[in-house]
Amino acid sequence: MLVDDDLDVLGANARFLRLHDIQVVLADSMTAALERLKTESIDAIVTDLRMPGSSGLDFAAQARVLRPLLPIVFFSGFATVADVVAAMRLGAVDFLEKPVEPEMLLARLQTLRDRYVGAINPQTLVVAVGDDRIPFRQRVLAYEKLLIEQSLSKHDGHMGQVIAALQINRRTLNDKMRRLGINRQTHD
Repeated sequence: MLVDDDLDVLGANARFLRLHDIQVVLADSMTAALERLKTESIDAIVTDLRMPGSSGLDFAAQARVLRPLLPIVFFSGFATVADVVAAMRLGAVDFLEKPVEPEMLLARLQTLRDRYVGAINPQTLVVAVGDDRIPFRQRVLAYEKLLIEQSLSKHDGHMGQVIAALQINRRTLNDKMRRLGINRQTHD
């Protein structure tokens, strides 16, 4: 997902990425981006740091509630060291200076695509249980995602069997799948 209030920048980057086989979801505000996160499968976010009415940091904090494992890349032409530090505390995987060269953005997204599967590779994080560089909450969420995805796969997407196997109620399971970016259709 690309998030930027500058429609020219948004359109140009989207066209370039689509030419290179990157599927792009666009949002021109924090509100639009949060709505898209609730309903669409998103593997990474690239967001402007400064937008009218909100900041990329505010957006990232709210996006973390909806999708805690999603990689976020920030870009800005006016970032301070404090901005970069705040972005990293929110789990940013990269921070690019605006104007961003389309080739650089493509390279960063391809790196993310190769590194993460479905927003983040839970098996990598689960193996790194003792790795203090990865926040404990991220490791727990990754393990939870791994368990749900394995159960969905084992039970061919049959929710009743998954619910019984995980000993969890349907509403909680659906909420966790939404927050962790698990798409049931990929497991049917």
